[in-house]
Amino acid sequence: MPPHMYLTHLRVQRAQQLLTQGVRASELAPRVGFYDQSQLTRHFRRIVGVTPARYGNARVSVAG
Repeated sequence: MPPHMYLTHLRVQRAQQLLTQGVRASELAPRVGFYDQSQLTRHFRRIVGVTPARYGNARVSVAG
C-alpha cells in the first residue's frame, strides 16, 4: 500500500472513531486532516461504503 493511501486509511479510521464517540460528521474533516468535507466524504464512502453522516447516524441508532 502506498504511503498516501495508508495515511488516507488512517484518517478514515480516526473519523470512524470520532463518529462513534459522538462527534458530528460536519466537524470531522479538519480534525482528521482532510482539506474539506467533500474530500472526507469521498474517501470515507470509498473505504467504508457509506457516508460519514450515515455511518454516524447508524451508530447512534444502534446505541440508542
